[in-house]
Amino acid sequence: MSKLACQCGYVMVVHTMEEDFLYDLIPQKDMAALFTKWDEIGGKFDSESFFSEYNQFRTDVYKCPECGRLLVEDPLGSNRFSYYIKETK
Repeated sequence: MSKLACQCGYVMVVHTMEEDFLYDLIPQKDMAALFTKWDEIGGKFDSESFFSEYNQFRTDVYKCPECGRLLVEDPLGSNRFSYYIKETK
């Protein structure tokens, strides 16, 4: 179980990996390459193979349910996060 605190004080706790605040960020070019590989390999490219490839390129993103900030892992695999909040005018 992992926990991540937002700057607003809300603590996001991951229990199942199906929480609504969890997102993945993956560059479109990497996703396209993944689909191309899937096409080339065909039926041998099962879900385990897919996620093995996918996880090499994805960045963890959390969206705070309290304030809406995005917490983006930066750099990839570092377990350190940059915080972004929506600008309002």
